[in-house]
Amino acid sequence: MLPKFSTTRIDRARTQAGFAMPLALGMGLMMIIIAASLIGRSQSDRATTVSQRELNRALSVSEAGAIRFQSFLDRHKLLATKSFAQWRLTLDSLPLSQSSCRLIDIIAAKQQADLFQASTWIALDNSDANKGRYRIIDYQYQNGVGKLKVAAEIGTYNNPQNISKHSLIVDIPIGSESAGIAPPALWANTFNLSTTQPITGQIQGATCPQLANVDVDGITGVEATNIALISGVPSGQIIADPFTPIPAPKVAPTNAIPLPAITASIQLPRVGSGDVPDVNHEYHYLVDIDNPSSGYSIKLQDLDRLTINVTANQKINLYLKGNIDFAGSQTVNVNSAHPNLRIYGSTQTIRLIIKDTAAITAFIHAPLADAESVHALTPNPNPQITGAVWVNSWNSMTSQNQLPIIQSGTWSDFGISKLEQPSQLSPISYWQRVEN
Repeated sequence: MLPKFSTTRIDRARTQAGFAMPLALGMGLMMIIIAASLIGRSQSDRATTVSQRELNRALSVSEAGAIRFQSFLDRHKLLATKSFAQWRLTLDSLPLSQSSCRLIDIIAAKQQADLFQASTWIALDNSDANKGRYRIIDYQYQNGVGKLKVAAEIGTYNNPQNISKHSLIVDIPIGSESAGIAPPALWANTFNLSTTQPITGQIQGATCPQLANVDVDGITGVEATNIALISGVPSGQIIADPFTPIPAPKVAPTNAIPLPAITASIQLPRVGSGDVPDVNHEYHYLVDIDNPSSGYSIKLQDLDRLTINVTANQKINLYLKGNIDFAGSQTVNVNSAHPNLRIYGSTQTIRLIIKDTAAITAFIHAPLADAESVHALTPNPNPQITGAVWVNSWNSMTSQNQLPIIQSGTWSDFGISKLEQPSQLSPISYWQRVEN
């Protein structure tokens, strides 16, 4: 006799079997979803890794472009303190024959400036396009820092979908070498120095000489022997700088005291005249001309003396309407270790004469004047110019004896804002990625 089973037990078993099947199916589906998710995530991670790798490659190209640009600036330091617009304005004004200027290769600079200005793509390696390319977007000089923006691409350039792009902004600190350099003792556009005329200080040419006339020291008419030696050490240097013109003539302030042409001995400030300095302890005089035919604002001779009687922290500023003639045995006396007499020529100051036994202590700034009659008649060691002379041209070849120029004074003493000199580039100090 067969055993009897409970209907309830059979129904329970059937119910459990009915739940197991969907559960197994659900678990299988969940495993499939998890597997698909892991595969998708793996593919996404791989794509992200590839994308990041390509982005890093583009970053490396942009960094290489920035370093190459800095290397170019290091070879053409005069461009470091100029923005793009100034590069072209200056470079285009210079003939290609000046390509051997000591401080800059003008042909190379022009070619490179053309590429930079046009944002031309530059291959990192001309023999392998796969290494990427870069272009210079902009370069601006601001307050001692060169701000460079460079873009880079790497990939298949005929397929925009396969190109990785990157842009970078970097700061290049530009240290001015003029920080420890005194203003030029003699600054002119053209020179013809006597070989016996020593200069204690820097000689600077405002323009680069023509290729055919370039000599060893870089400026026509100037030889290394013109730089005086102090204890056997050169007292200065010779610089040819085509980018830095002599500062333009200064305009007399509205409070300048009118003064007749100086044609005889005079003491400044004038005794009993009521001449009053400004808040900076400076006297300002606007000096007229002697007559329209000769047009001299200063014309001294024989024993005429121009005597300055101020304290060390005071300055006398003479703004001239006309020419300068220091012929004769006059002396410009200055009661200071540094020149406290500044003689500023105007646009009408086109001639400067210094000769005979003249001894001058002053800063003479006459950027349009031609100094054509500079000579001493006697070998007296006392005649000399102490301070500085900045003129359009300087010719002392007629000098029978030495007429030394001894630099004395700072930019502040001369009343001229310090000008940028060929600069010293420091390592890049700031990097910033730019989203494309």
